[in-house]
Amino acid sequence: MSDLVDIKLIIDKEWPKLTVFIKNNERNEDVEGIIAAVQSYSEKKVPMIAAYFKGSLVMLPQRKILRFFVDNRKVMVQTSERTYETKKPLYEIEEVLDKKRFVRISQSETINIRRVKNFDFSAAGTIGVELENGENTWVARRRMKDVRALLAGGKAEEN
Repeated sequence: MSDLVDIKLIIDKEWPKLTVFIKNNERNEDVEGIIAAVQSYSEKKVPMIAAYFKGSLVMLPQRKILRFFVDNRKVMVQTSERTYETKKPLYEIEEVLDKKRFVRISQSETINIRRVKNFDFSAAGTIGVELENGENTWVARRRMKDVRALLAGGKAEEN
């Protein structure tokens, strides 16, 4: 067994559903990692996204990602903390993204609608998007149908 984590399983037929308890002397990076792993599993086993920051590989939970965008022919992954680079093209990343969470808003950008602070429908013929970190972007006209469908509770069409 690892020095990092002791795992104890208790089978109790009276317990109504699977419950995970985490005990530690503080909330730290290890605890956050375990929480993220459990949440990722419980959110339909959504895969994490491999990204790079200063040459180091980082596995990002989809729920933490604000958006994916192309900058100088590189696909970037933005969280509220920092921006990472990924080695895969945007279309390959979209194949593993949660379709109820992410929507392509332009040829070079996909956003996590659960991390949007505000949608601005006031400008005729377009939708402005303000992300949680205050960054602003726009939905391309040809992608507006997908965004409206996802906001109405559906999922984006496959293009």
